[in-house]
Amino acid sequence: MSETIYTPPQDIRSVAVIGTGSVGCGWAALFLARGMRVFAYDSSPQAESRVREFVSNAWAGLFSLGIAGVRSAPLDLLQFVSTPTEAVQLADLVQENVPEQPDLKRTVLTELDAAATPNKVILSSTGGMSPTALQASCVHPERLVVVHPFHPSHLIPLVEVIGGKHTTPEVIDWALEFSRLIGKRPIRLNAEASGHLTNRLQFALVREAVACLLEGIASAGDIDAAVRYGLGPRWSLMGSLLTLHLAGGAGGMRGILDHAGGSIQEWWTPMAVPQLTPEVKARLVAASEELSEGLGVDQWAAWRDTNLVDVLKLQMAREHPDREPDQGVTYE
Repeated sequence: MSETIYTPPQDIRSVAVIGTGSVGCGWAALFLARGMRVFAYDSSPQAESRVREFVSNAWAGLFSLGIAGVRSAPLDLLQFVSTPTEAVQLADLVQENVPEQPDLKRTVLTELDAAATPNKVILSSTGGMSPTALQASCVHPERLVVVHPFHPSHLIPLVEVIGGKHTTPEVIDWALEFSRLIGKRPIRLNAEASGHLTNRLQFALVREAVACLLEGIASAGDIDAAVRYGLGPRWSLMGSLLTLHLAGGAGGMRGILDHAGGSIQEWWTPMAVPQLTPEVKARLVAASEELSEGLGVDQWAAWRDTNLVDVLKLQMAREHPDREPDQGVTYE
């Protein structure tokens, strides 16, 4: 048990957001929606205008979900500073979101760790790097923990909380509690793995989608439709394991495994593992052009975010039937 007393999650009033790409923008919007002050740093000269525009555009969805309590984004609570050290010294908590480049991560985390007083927890948004590897850059590795969100990070509830070899149990518990307080649905990973957990699940499906496209089993549109209209509606209510249990009828999981175990094993064994050769990349680019129907990425992202709000409201209503739709939710 560490003797360090960290600032309690409920007492966090300001956050240093280091790196303001798509993930950092989402975190900044969420922290502002929760009434926190954001001290941001990014080396790009366009970063501040980009973040302010992102927050302004995201605010309607955050307010509609009840995450934001005021109708207009409090952009006066967002301040860009000139160095990561300055951001860390001004804030109660550190949220690191720099690109997934190991040397850059190590350099930035060394600076953040040196600047942060012992009572400050450092969260990293890495999508696949090992927290133990990240801790190698820190004099105080015990207070670094990965909290991995999912795009768009201001809307999707899930975060993965992963400690490294040196992360203390109280810091993991701290990160879980803080995540709940800001309206996230955290899951705790008990072991480190490449890509963590959810990316492993996600890219198993991506692998099969690419393989089916290359094998000519269906068009890109129909492959995506299989997920959108077949798997997606159920998966918004329950995960793969409970879905499989229900597939067994009265016999449940044992029934489906006894009845169709051989077929299931055949279905989940990859027929092929696609390699991203130049030819395969070209096929995927062509597929994306077919699916996007001439609309730009920004247009599709805006469509997605607008409609995600409605999907998330339905999900919240199922989990919290006594709560009014505009009351928001803290996952427990």
